[in-house]
Amino acid sequence: MVANRICAQCKSPADAEAHFCGVCGAALPTPPKPATPVAEAPHFDQLLDRVSGMPRSVPHASPAQGVPIHMPLARSGAISAPIASALGREPVPVSLDRLVGRTLNNRYLVKRKIGEGGFGAVFEGMQVATERPVALKVLHPQSLSDPTVVARFRREAESCSKLRNPHTVVIYDFDQTEDGVLYLAMELVRGQSLQDIQRAFGMVPVERCLRILDQVADALGEAHAKGIVHRDMKPENIMVEERDGEDFVKVLDFGIAKIKSGDGGKDAPALTAIGQTVGTLEFMSPEQLRGKPLDGRSDIYALGMVSYEMLTGELPFNKSKSTTEIIQFHLQEPPPPPSSLKPEAGIPEVVDALVQKMCAKARDDRHTTTDELRQHIDEALKAMDTRANRYEAKRVAVVIGAVVLVIGLLIYFLSR
Repeated sequence: MVANRICAQCKSPADAEAHFCGVCGAALPTPPKPATPVAEAPHFDQLLDRVSGMPRSVPHASPAQGVPIHMPLARSGAISAPIASALGREPVPVSLDRLVGRTLNNRYLVKRKIGEGGFGAVFEGMQVATERPVALKVLHPQSLSDPTVVARFRREAESCSKLRNPHTVVIYDFDQTEDGVLYLAMELVRGQSLQDIQRAFGMVPVERCLRILDQVADALGEAHAKGIVHRDMKPENIMVEERDGEDFVKVLDFGIAKIKSGDGGKDAPALTAIGQTVGTLEFMSPEQLRGKPLDGRSDIYALGMVSYEMLTGELPFNKSKSTTEIIQFHLQEPPPPPSSLKPEAGIPEVVDALVQKMCAKARDDRHTTTDELRQHIDEALKAMDTRANRYEAKRVAVVIGAVVLVIGLLIYFLSR
């Protein structure tokens, strides 16, 4: 087996067979081919050994600074063909800086860049035929030679094309230009990521948090019903728009989603073979860290971790000092009540119970489905309304009592 390598640019460990760093996207030296394929996944102790050498994640920082895990514990040849065979032509690197003002395949006008990451960039654009605003996600030219990155890009199109929930970002098109620009055309969301909201406000009010969670769960519910597990739920992948004065949520990035076919539950070809761990460390479920088969309850666990950050402004392992300690938390430590992390936030017990159930270590102890989760969220909201009504009734009673007392005293003194 070929050992993991270290990226020269960001010092993160890289897959033995990767062409680019999974953290910063920098090109990696061509690795020697292993003499024999890996037959089985190593014991989890070996996983800890591998992860412990990764850069320390910063619990108080935004999740974007977290550690994305791309560690092949077992390999298959499922994704090995280059993009040329997938789309029928050999890509030619094109600078992304030259795309603004250009029309892709006579269909999409590229207007301006709105974001960029290690593997590509997102542009605001317009569908020429309909003048519909779109977001155009474009792969970096150097990423085109990495079949795993291209496969993830295609997987996002494949995943989202199956989804129609109003809280899931819609994919309109997936294509490649004659000169090799590979792009996704999707719904343009006008809003902020949950990560940006958390940066701006710190703690999100409890009721707002629950209503955001409910909408995310609604989107995930449709995906899970179609055999799709998101596998990378985190604040960056939750967009929040304002519609009629209310939050309206959109779930992004099904790029590493796992799709199960209807053929006896057998997995369709995917970016990761059995035993390969992919996701963002701070939000990964115990079974995801162990490379076990996943279902929707893994997304529920990740959403529970998102809840901690919304409610308290931090993740529950904020005192962890290393990647290994964070992994140990996910695997072994019972989730604390969010109210114990931030007593001043006024988090009610019913919300503590909700979040702790979402983050149970054993998936059988979590909500079975997102429908069950949404019912629990609804019960928590109703309990909070009841508590608020009781508080308001007491407050009104106190005010009325005080007024009566004052009037009584005035009458007493005036009558003397």
